[in-house]
Amino acid sequence: MHISISLFVLVLTFATPLLAHFPENQTYKIFQFPDDHIPEMDGDLSDWEIVPDHYFFDHTYYAEVHRDSAAMDTTDHYIKRVAVAWNDTHNRLYFMAEVYDDIYRFEKPLAHLDSLDTPHSRMSGAFVHGADMWEILVDGDHGGELIVGFDRDHPPTELRHRSAYVQNYHFYMPPLNGHYWHWLWGKALWTKEERYSGVGWHYDGEHLSSGTVTYECYITPFDALNQDWAELSIPHDLSENAIIGLSWSFLDADVSDDTYDAFWAFNRQGRICCDGAYLADFKLMPIESRLFDKD
Repeated sequence: MHISISLFVLVLTFATPLLAHFPENQTYKIFQFPDDHIPEMDGDLSDWEIVPDHYFFDHTYYAEVHRDSAAMDTTDHYIKRVAVAWNDTHNRLYFMAEVYDDIYRFEKPLAHLDSLDTPHSRMSGAFVHGADMWEILVDGDHGGELIVGFDRDHPPTELRHRSAYVQNYHFYMPPLNGHYWHWLWGKALWTKEERYSGVGWHYDGEHLSSGTVTYECYITPFDALNQDWAELSIPHDLSENAIIGLSWSFLDADVSDDTYDAFWAFNRQGRICCDGAYLADFKLMPIESRLFDKD
């Protein structure tokens, strides 16, 4: 009872008002994989071939929100398709993407890489940019709470609540310098454990080459994420027909180890990085049995 009351107080203290998610009056769909069709995290997208076309999102769903709003130049950066799925038994969200880039950056100076898990980086976002990444934001209970910005003048309080109610993940695929793939905006480093998140990818090119990367990943959403202990965190229970808040962006880095050249946001909202009220609405769909009766 003590834990429940404490969590209730925290949510009342730090939640933003329940604003309409963006785009307004639009609900997208999340495909449900049955237990015997869960995709392998290996970058081979054949597991997703059974997903109907209306679950996929092409490059027309994006806007560049931090530099300018020009249409995507598909010779520079081309988000060919993205889909989202879920599974009830494992209580996970699954993602796939196929993205072309004329310059893929997935190496960093060692000092930058070693600093990514420091409190300084988790507080300021230092060293996070300057590589191609997929940023995914999930609000399991659709509460519209803040992601960051709780008390920037008091870092211990700020870090305690970052991504606690709405999670902000950064996935690097291929991994930075061959091994670093997961950065959560907050200090809950345990979220990269296999039971909570994982990635798979395929790319034949070298650092700074051009080509198409296939991405796969899964995450576990949390209603209350403890920064130090998984056991004290409360996973969100994904349930059929429920609405969750969700969005993502692709950050394109061509010329610098320190910043990005374009920030392509799925729902055309620049504030998705920091505030759950600006995410899109997604519905967790029932299993489409007709697709699997053919097996």
